[in-house]
Amino acid sequence: MRFRQNLICCLLSILIASSQAFAWGPDGHHTVGAIADRLIAGSHAATEVKNILGDLSLQEASVWADCAKGIDPSKDYTYQSEGKYPECRIYETPALEAEMSDFVRRNDRNCTPKTGEESCHKQYHYTDIAIQHDHYDSNFVGARNDDIVAAIVAATHVLKGDPAPAPFSFKDKREALLLLAHYVGDIHQPLHVGAVYLDAQGKLVNPDVGTFDQNTSTRGGNELTVGENLNLHALWDAIPAPLTVSHVNAALLKQAVAIPATDGQLFDWPTSWASDTIGAAGEAFKGLKFGILQKGHWSTTLPSSYDKKLFAIKQKQLVKAGARLAQLLQAVWP
Repeated sequence: MRFRQNLICCLLSILIASSQAFAWGPDGHHTVGAIADRLIAGSHAATEVKNILGDLSLQEASVWADCAKGIDPSKDYTYQSEGKYPECRIYETPALEAEMSDFVRRNDRNCTPKTGEESCHKQYHYTDIAIQHDHYDSNFVGARNDDIVAAIVAATHVLKGDPAPAPFSFKDKREALLLLAHYVGDIHQPLHVGAVYLDAQGKLVNPDVGTFDQNTSTRGGNELTVGENLNLHALWDAIPAPLTVSHVNAALLKQAVAIPATDGQLFDWPTSWASDTIGAAGEAFKGLKFGILQKGHWSTTLPSSYDKKLFAIKQKQLVKAGARLAQLLQAVWP
């Protein structure tokens, strides 16, 4: 009964927060940005962030990339989400809506999406690496030259003064920082990186072995139903109250400070982060049972203690994301 109640709470938080399936939900992204804001406070990086974003904090900037999803290419790239999402209200002015429109216009068809695929900028938020792997590789099924790993690399290049590598079109440091504040959160959401591929009987498939059938993709868990009105991806997007911004306290910041710096070159960090998140995704999918494919969905049965695992992994990943965002910015601006 307690688990069912927790599921209902998660569902309600999603419905209240957003119907756009934001990774982590806006609450999660705000927490990531708030942690980073506090960790870089007083540093050169904080000064540079202020110079670029003005009065916007990383906490506020962290949702910009999702708010830009309110721009509709089919309606002359105009903003269609006015008043729908509280977290986006700070961007609902003519000038700032025009800024989002310009970004989407440049990053709509530039990745040459296949028939039925999303606008390019929406694909920047994720990758879909099979959980049978223990690391990220750009040659694996689900990786793309415009996935979340490549997007973070591109944004980092722009912050360093380089042009964004193709196919990305990030026009300046402001746009790159707005995107980076979000993408670093995304790459730590387990179902935005690690994925399960299933056959029609609900058995795990490794898409990198043998012939890959696109119908085995669960679309980041969006096709895995949990109950009647919830999918697994949405369950992972929901943020419990103890992990929201109002609970970013000294204890949580102490955990963030303890996150070690990533080894290797700066532009290799996103690959390392994705590899780490694949491990978290493996834990997220452990113990789940999948039914047969019906109308494009697989019913999913969760273990009785899954709510505890949800909380523990979410807390760990949000703390890592905030710490690593701060570390990346301080590496760009030491």
